[in-house]
Amino acid sequence: MILNRLIVPEHNDLNFVLRHTENGEKFNLPESCRYYMIISKPCEPFENVLCNETDSEYFSFPAEIPVGEYIFEVGMIDGNSHRRVILPALDERLRPLNQLFVLRRLEK
Repeated sequence: MILNRLIVPEHNDLNFVLRHTENGEKFNLPESCRYYMIISKPCEPFENVLCNETDSEYFSFPAEIPVGEYIFEVGMIDGNSHRRVILPALDERLRPLNQLFVLRRLEK
């Protein structure tokens, strides 16, 4: 079951807003924390393609992700580099939960 799917044409920046809620309420990120997102190939060994951090709900990745299928994980990192996963990339059977597709364009 895919929970989240992001699709972007090649050579386009990947920009999106994370809607993080906990207990039915909008989550306010503490000042000492940042959100992170790791993009990886969808097969073992999981090779990280990109990682990005932000201090807001807005993520922006440059247009350098090659055409293909990826998985991604989203979480929070605090000032002590402790990570808390919010959206895991895989389920217990290693099936993708969050997918990113970078699609080939007809024109370059």
